[in-house]
Amino acid sequence: MNCSLDLIEAYLDAELDPGDIAAIEDHLSGCRSCSETFTRFRAQKANIRSIAPYYTAPPQLQQAVRKALRQAAADNAQPAGGSSPWRWLAIAATVLLAVSVSWNIRPSSRPTPEADTLAVNIVSDHIRSLIGTHLLDVPSSDQHTVKPWFNGKLDFSPEVKDFASQGFPLIGGRLEYLMDRPVAALVYKRRQHIINVFTWPASTAKTDRPFARNGYVALHWNHGSTTFWAVSDISSIELAQFESLYEK
Repeated sequence: MNCSLDLIEAYLDAELDPGDIAAIEDHLSGCRSCSETFTRFRAQKANIRSIAPYYTAPPQLQQAVRKALRQAAADNAQPAGGSSPWRWLAIAATVLLAVSVSWNIRPSSRPTPEADTLAVNIVSDHIRSLIGTHLLDVPSSDQHTVKPWFNGKLDFSPEVKDFASQGFPLIGGRLEYLMDRPVAALVYKRRQHIINVFTWPASTAKTDRPFARNGYVALHWNHGSTTFWAVSDISSIELAQFESLYEK
């Protein structure tokens, strides 16, 4: 078989029949390019699944969908010839959408604190930077190169430090958008691990505890008039060590 990104994606999504599965597995074993593409796609899928919210429909929603489908079947019954399968699929999709939307617009009884909502977005941005191609806009270990790069791009001047001698070297920075505003993302390394530090003028959303999600830890602190959020997959102890260096 020939190289095909569509077939690799379909294989990952378990959308192929047994014959095609055998063919693509045989192809992947002998094609280095497709094997590398498959490995990259599989890692991206795993990372996306780690941050995507998944919900199990509560019993009341399941019952409401079944009831709505039965009513739709009764209202659209045809005396002869039966209904087109595509027509029934369209009815089912419409009913499911209507019921699920009406269910999800109900107000939550447990609203998410502002700081936790922000932390979730920060962890998501961190993961996207790792699996995409936008980790660095200005690749440099020189803080005097990284800091001026943000001039004219932000309405503040970020505090940029390098901690190479302490085991946290600066590797660059990028412009990021977070909670509808541009912020500075400063990028550090700890061995082979990436640390993203998001910074902007101090906000009111604060948390006094590390935020952990899917193996990532986000740590928040204020220094002077500036807010900092550091996020990585290193231990919370090492991230706290990094924070202490920034606050000196």
